[in-house]
Amino acid sequence: MFAHYSDSLAGVRVVSLATNLPGPLAARHLQRLGASIIKIEPPTGDAVQAFPQWYQALNKGQTIEALDLKTQPGTARFVALLTDADMLISSMRPSAAERLGLYDLVRQAGVAHIEIIGDLEAPNAPGHDLTYQAAAGVLASPQVPRVPWADLIGGYQATIAALDALREREQAQANGNNVVVHRRIGLKQGVDEAAEAFRIGATAPGEILSGAHPQYAIYKTQDGWIAVAALEPHFHTRLTALLGESFVTLAEHFAKYSTAEWLEFANQHDLPFSAVEDN
Repeated sequence: MFAHYSDSLAGVRVVSLATNLPGPLAARHLQRLGASIIKIEPPTGDAVQAFPQWYQALNKGQTIEALDLKTQPGTARFVALLTDADMLISSMRPSAAERLGLYDLVRQAGVAHIEIIGDLEAPNAPGHDLTYQAAAGVLASPQVPRVPWADLIGGYQATIAALDALREREQAQANGNNVVVHRRIGLKQGVDEAAEAFRIGATAPGEILSGAHPQYAIYKTQDGWIAVAALEPHFHTRLTALLGESFVTLAEHFAKYSTAEWLEFANQHDLPFSAVEDN
């Protein structure tokens, strides 16, 4: 279930050249706000199609066209779509965009442009979610991350940038000005920002968010694992009064009963517990 969305973007038309995850995620958010989305895929399709359920979830309700922008018919169709649009979302290196003449086409169409790239400081350098997480220092080597945080955060940043760009464009048009609004977001910068808690030491060994405190840790139950996050004083006090305060005491308690029983216990006593799902 998702939060209720308004139709505040009803009538807004978005063309997206973005495949994979960040751009489609942003497009999905804009669609939930009422925008109509036309997604242009290359003749080879979107790599996410290797995961049909994920692809369907990202692109549901969107109009999808396959175009080869390296051909005259493909470019002509793209220009026609762009002429009727309010915004373009792209996710390619600037050098590739230049070769396609994308920036000139955007200026001619007068649409807002949300450009998703890898690294704002090195726009044409190759990279991916894994390399950006590695550079941010948030990997636990040699494990590959289970969640593509750089891509996900990039999708949310692109959504914010899109809303900001639409607002600027609307204000300019209200004042009789036709401006081409451009926003460029970097996946590396997004995960760098997300890593602030790690970098300042909030999750460092011994700190409260590191699992070094009994009230904020993961415990073995009779049949699995449970996450305990009694961080705020009222939760801490309640947990201590009910089960004790030390790692040893809490571990002994949690090992006696099933995860489901502990979840029921948490519900009865208003405590923040969650089963650890190991998919």
